[in-house]
Amino acid sequence: MVLAGGIPPTGSVEAIKGGENPAKVIYFAPTLALAKKLLRSGADALVIEGMEAGGHIGPVSTSVLAQEMLPELSENHLIFVAGGMGHGNAIAGYLEMSPASVQLGTRFACAAESIAHENFKKAFFRANARDAIASVQVDPRLPVIPVRALKNNGTEEFTRKQIEVTGVLDREEIAMEEAQLQIEQYWAGALRRAVIDGDVENGRLMAGQSVGMLKAEEPVADIMQKLMVQSEEALTRR
Repeated sequence: MVLAGGIPPTGSVEAIKGGENPAKVIYFAPTLALAKKLLRSGADALVIEGMEAGGHIGPVSTSVLAQEMLPELSENHLIFVAGGMGHGNAIAGYLEMSPASVQLGTRFACAAESIAHENFKKAFFRANARDAIASVQVDPRLPVIPVRALKNNGTEEFTRKQIEVTGVLDREEIAMEEAQLQIEQYWAGALRRAVIDGDVENGRLMAGQSVGMLKAEEPVADIMQKLMVQSEEALTRR
């Protein structure tokens, strides 16, 4: 079971690892201090994911996190590196830093086996790295969880929504809790609208910055083969 989003609630790790159907626990760790705490609390493995990744992100790049965390943790723990990888050369570079392995998401989002809508895949093929942007926060009073996704009408409307709510809040026409709730609920169901329904204008197109490397739909087997060949060529050159 993979967990993310801070410290797990008391007893949750024990509940997952015990009981009738025990499971291993993998946790996303955006900082070294949190990584150590999670390992002490019983995590079996960690994923260190940089801000180049798609979806929910932290503020630090993959390369910096890897340099900071792998020397201290990889010798005695299972550590996976994620965020921004789309080519075997990058995989080879990180593997030389001794993690257990690497994790790729965006590279496989448009695989032939992916159930994503045709519109969703086409949006990925048209995009470049700069199109995958992090959430914009207009006012620090309004909670905006950092998420990297392709810019579209939905992201622009989200910025306008924040400006609108900020104005209403400043005029004291709305309570703080209600204002924050409106922002939190804005994206409810938006990922499904994009991926399943194909609404690429108003849905949320979560994508990492490696999206610019995607040009066509390919079977997973072909993607894996390309990544392996690229990695082996890179290691051979070194």
